[in-house]
Amino acid sequence: MQEIIDKYDTMGSSYLLPIILDAEADERKQYKSAAQLVNSKLKKLGEQIGLPIPLTSYVARHAWASIARSKNIPLATISEAMGHDSENTTRIYLASLDTSVVDKANSIILKTL
Repeated sequence: MQEIIDKYDTMGSSYLLPIILDAEADERKQYKSAAQLVNSKLKKLGEQIGLPIPLTSYVARHAWASIARSKNIPLATISEAMGHDSENTTRIYLASLDTSVVDKANSIILKTL
């Protein structure tokens, strides 16, 4: 990770990576453009390796949070890694990810039909 940070050093910028290149231009527009490019590349990568769903930065974020929780990573650590302002935000986010109980219930019901 440090190699990537060093390679794309953004001295004088408040950003870790050089996604906002023109300080005079609309930062939000530049960010959205960079995010679209990353998601486009991730989607192609996912297709190349045969993923059943489109790979996006959201999917990666969702997967990371789910795996962290399943490995009993402390909520404070997950919250910090996700960039949430509070652990309550992280609790809400994680609650929205936990569909395993509902999935199991649906499976049981479908088997009886």
